[in-house]
Amino acid sequence: MQPLFLHPRDIDLSAPHLFWGAAPDAALTDSLAALGQVTPALVIETDGRPILAAGSRRAAALREIKGRSLCALALPEADPDAPAHALAPDGGPLPLPLRLGLIYLASNLGRAVTDAMAVAAGRYFAPLAGVDGFLALAGPLLFAPDDRRGRLLARWLTLPPALDAWLASGHVPLGAGERLAALAPEDLNAFMPLLGAVRWSRGSLSAALTFLTEAARLAGETPAATLARSGLLDLPGRGLSPNDLTAGLLAGLRRLRYPAVTTLEARFTALSRELSRGSRVKIRPSQGFESDSATFEVTVKNRQELSKAAADLAAMAAAPALPRLLSVAQEEMSEEPGEKT
Repeated sequence: MQPLFLHPRDIDLSAPHLFWGAAPDAALTDSLAALGQVTPALVIETDGRPILAAGSRRAAALREIKGRSLCALALPEADPDAPAHALAPDGGPLPLPLRLGLIYLASNLGRAVTDAMAVAAGRYFAPLAGVDGFLALAGPLLFAPDDRRGRLLARWLTLPPALDAWLASGHVPLGAGERLAALAPEDLNAFMPLLGAVRWSRGSLSAALTFLTEAARLAGETPAATLARSGLLDLPGRGLSPNDLTAGLLAGLRRLRYPAVTTLEARFTALSRELSRGSRVKIRPSQGFESDSATFEVTVKNRQELSKAAADLAAMAAAPALPRLLSVAQEEMSEEPGEKT
């Protein structure tokens, strides 16, 4: 490989194959200023000016140091010793864009690859080689053999690139790609404001989308229409804490899907608090309010606590709220038609 000395400002640092490029930090700039460049960059020789294949942060840092050149090793445009590849035309060497991307990945071996970084690589390779070709070529450089992220990454790459920012910021996990990809484009666009509102786990986002799509199907409308009339899009602007906002969104979407059950739960909660006030008794309804019964539960550590609990239970048995608590489902059924659960 031939060494070259190039002016840093003659190098294109915005080339698409430098998909993990980032601004240099002060530590790198100070090190280059004090010690010089100890690791050469890599460039590809072409008929025009050399193309930077690796070393973009070093080149960017050297631009800030007056009078410094970029030391680089020149690689041939095509590797004459490389075997033929199925993705190459006429069984020849890999096209230059693919070769550049692979050299860049190889120069970053040993670097911890985040989900957002893997997606950035996929956005570069997939248009050139397809998703399967990308995973075949770049997968071994990105993932350990037992890493399952390749399958999740393939699904994510079917989503609009606008979602990549939410992945990078930690608002949406890579594993949610399959569930998001199942939404129609207009429904995904309608849900987009909520994606950046909280940090979703895979489970919470799956639950939210299930509630929304099932509620829309029962209402005979699109999820976008259901969301628009729900009022939930206004919730992020109310100054709630992140935990309260997440809980509020999930509760609101669940209420859309199960309006009768959530109404019963609210009534049962209010009555049970009234009934158990001042005691250590916990009251739970029957599963799905399928029967007019409730479970009264108390934990005691000694005989005195048991005596107190017995007195509390006796008081509850005589309370006017008890019949209403045990018949809360009947009251709801007499007021509203039932719902499919």
